[in-house]
Parts: sequence; structure tokens; C-alpha cells
Amino acid sequence: MKYENDRGNGLTNKEQVFDLIQDHPEGLDDDDISQLCGIRPRQQIQQLCTQLAAVDRIRRESVSKAGKRRKIHNFPIPGARPAEFPARASWRRRLSSLVAVTGRTEEDLLDEALLALAVKVLAESSVPG
Repeated sequence: MKYENDRGNGLTNKEQVFDLIQDHPEGLDDDDISQLCGIRPRQQIQQLCTQLAAVDRIRRESVSKAGKRRKIHNFPIPGARPAEFPARASWRRRLSSLVAVTGRTEEDLLDEALLALAVKVLAESSVPG
């Protein structure tokens, strides 16, 4: 399954939840989404889905199923686009992870990354083409 514990895909949890819901027009409840995405605790799914519904990316609706209590299900909204997710959150999360893992400061890591990028750009621009 493409969603389960797919943490290395570069998507935020909100983007991952949105994409999953788009692939399930029958609707998914928060427990289903938590299980399929591997996002814990389940309450985080409730918060993410509420945020998505507030900006008309998905629709949340109470649904009853035979033999079960009513549950809120999340449904895709036709034409809803994921493009409105800020890309900024993804790089900030990665930077925070690097700081935690390496023990270095954000400033040091960003300086090193910019230097590496500058060297790469200069090297590519000096190659005759």
C-alpha cells in the first residue's frame, strides 16, 4: 500500500492525508486514515481533517454503518487542489530534524547548504555547453 508509514516521501502529514482521501471517494473515517498513513495518535488525523475541511479541501460528514455507531467520514471534494499547501513547512520540518540529529545550529546547516549550492551552480555555469 502506498500510504502506510510512507514517511520518506517528502509530504507533510496534511498532504499525505489529503492525497489518501482523494483516492477514496467512498470516504474514510479518522481511524482508517490513521491506520493507512501510520500517523499516530489518531487525534492528529482529526485535527488535520478538520483543518482541511475548514478550507474546503475535503468534506466531513457523520455516517452510520450497519451494526456500528455513527462516525465522521472524510470525503474528497471534486476539484480540490493540494497546491495551496505551503511548501515552506516541509523544508522547515527537515531543517529541524537535521538540527536535532546533528546537534548543529540552523544557521550552520543553512550556510553549508548555500555554500554547496553556490559551488554547484558555479561549476555548472563554467562547463562549456
